[in-house]
Amino acid sequence: MDEPYLMEAAIAAIYQLIDTEGLALFGALLGTLLVNAVRDRFITVSRKRLSGGKQLLLVFLTLGVGYLFEPLLLSLAPMLSRGMAAFAAAVVVIPITLKVLVWLDSVDLRELVQRWRRRD
Repeated sequence: MDEPYLMEAAIAAIYQLIDTEGLALFGALLGTLLVNAVRDRFITVSRKRLSGGKQLLLVFLTLGVGYLFEPLLLSLAPMLSRGMAAFAAAVVVIPITLKVLVWLDSVDLRELVQRWRRRD
């Protein structure tokens, strides 16, 4: 008996989510697709390409990062719309994070601390 009511409530909830968060999610999704398209284009060696599962994980990670960093970009650049801020967050945050992770793998922490001490 409550099934039609539950279906209507679910549809109304999904509509409300899309209405309020749709631009941010769509912007983050577009940024995600751009990051993945560019990443695959620059990799010419087939063994460095990600498997399907890892690509799907990267899509969800980039989508989530774009959505979560959208408020930060809006506070830094209030002239952006929510979709534009989410797009920029997805495009910028993940590549920078990957570069920092690669740099951290190659850096010698002892040498880095010694450089910081010499500067003071």
